[in-house]
This record gives sequence, structure tokens and C-alpha cells, in this order.
Amino acid sequence: MINRDELYSNLNNGLLRERSRILKSNLEKNLPLIKKNGGLQKIVKDLDGKEVFVIGAGPSLNKELPILKKYSERLNVVYIATDMALRPLYEYGITPHYVITCETTASDFFSSMDTSRSHLLAFSCCSHSNLRKWNGKISFYNWMIENDFYSLLWDEAGRDLGFVATGSIVTTQAISIVLGCGISSLVIVANDMAFYDRFYAENTLRGIKRTLNITRLNPVSNFDFKISRNARFYDIFRNGKKYYTNDQFLAAKYWLEELFGSRPFPVVDCSEPGCSEKYVTKMTLKNYFEKKNKRGKRP
Repeated sequence: MINRDELYSNLNNGLLRERSRILKSNLEKNLPLIKKNGGLQKIVKDLDGKEVFVIGAGPSLNKELPILKKYSERLNVVYIATDMALRPLYEYGITPHYVITCETTASDFFSSMDTSRSHLLAFSCCSHSNLRKWNGKISFYNWMIENDFYSLLWDEAGRDLGFVATGSIVTTQAISIVLGCGISSLVIVANDMAFYDRFYAENTLRGIKRTLNITRLNPVSNFDFKISRNARFYDIFRNGKKYYTNDQFLAAKYWLEELFGSRPFPVVDCSEPGCSEKYVTKMTLKNYFEKKNKRGKRP
């Protein structure tokens, strides 16, 4: 039996040990941008009453792209994409209203894309190198973790930025933000948190790196299998199919399911496998919009 509290504690302690120096360095470089752009206060008003779609970068994203594009211009719909999901959305002609990042190391999420029409939600200690490639609005936030080290960081960043529960992955941080904003409904897309033969959707940063490593003797199928095999720490069974996951994704799954168990409104999860149907309403994005149309509501 997995001890959930121990799992969460190990992840947080490991993060602190590995990244304390880089967190402090990033914050020092980010302070001018933080002072210029501020925190999450304005986001709360913007999301109030909205139908919010939090979009991850799991493999199931590829099949949902046509539906996401079809409904992307609806007035009451807001798309919040993770940094890893931005590129496949952009390549498909979809501009999310918001993008969220907590990546603390240099990653080429934003180059060669027009980000001027999106609003970035950025962890105060995220990579400064990544922020320099962003051209749109930015709002910063701190993590809801307090100890001697983190408390000093938040004092320096500014406690008025707002605090966000981490939940171990960037998608859970997006969900933590929107659930505090008086939204009308929440739909989760491609927050798969487990995998069968690959971690991420096509055209993500990881997917591009995967393609660059492909050779005649090391085809895509072999490369994906090697990566996924090395990360198969736990098994998840859903609808007769076996998926695999790791510590970080499993902790996120548990955290979300505990959170959704006490929500005042239903949460729709279009991810595969995502959260258990005990805690969310499971359906494809296409079925979600079809049901709304049948009820006579304009999605």
C-alpha cells in the first residue's frame, strides 16, 4: 500500500535538495519582471464565471486538437495550456488565452512562436532564460510551501503575488489557480498522468527531442519504448487497459482526486487515463460539447 503523505513529502524534500540554488538564482534574475508585472490578482477577475479548460501535454492531446480549435473562439471559454502543450497547440493554429510554467531550468518552450496574444502564469522562481523568450503579458505566483528556505524566497518575491498549491506537476498548479477564481466549470484535457507507450503528445518539446534521436536502427517505436520502460514504476488499470506511471504523476493523480472529491461542481476529465471516474466525469472532448449542444446550450 502506497503511503500518500510520504510520497508527497519525498517529492517536496527532493525538489528542495536538488533545486535550492537554482531557485534562488532564478528569483534574483526575475525580480525586475516580477516588480513590473505583478501577481495573480487580475487573473481572479478575468476567470470569474468562465468555462475553463486546462490543457496538458499528454499523448491524448493529439486527438483532441480539432475540437479544441473548433471551440477556441467562444466568448465564455478560456484555455489554459501548460508550457509543454503550447507548441502542439500553436502548430495546430490554437492560441490559448493563458499558458502556465513552473520550469526552473532552461527549456525551449516559447521560441519561434508569437506569444503576444497569450498571458503567461509564471512561478516566481522559474527559469529566467525561458521568460526572456516570452512576448506577452505575465503574472507571477509563489508556491504554497513554507519552511526556512522557501519563506525567504517568498519574502523576496513578494507575498502579494499569491500562493498556489503545487500538486507536483504544472497542470495541478493551473487547476489550483482556477479553482480559486469562481469559475463556472472545469474541463481537463490531456492531463493523462500515466502512459502506455509515450509520455507526451506529438510536437511537444520532448516529442521534438525524441524525433531528433531517431535513426534507422533506433526508430520511433524503439525510442519511445526505452523511455517508457525506464519510467514504469507503477501500474494503473483503466477500462481493461494497463497504463504505467511514475512518482510525480502518481502523486499528482492522488492529489487531484482528493481535491475533486470535495468540489461543489462536477469536473469533466477528457484525459486518458487521467483521474479515476470515482472523482470526475470521464468523456472525450467531442462528447462533452455534443452533450452541451443537445441541452440547447451554446458551448
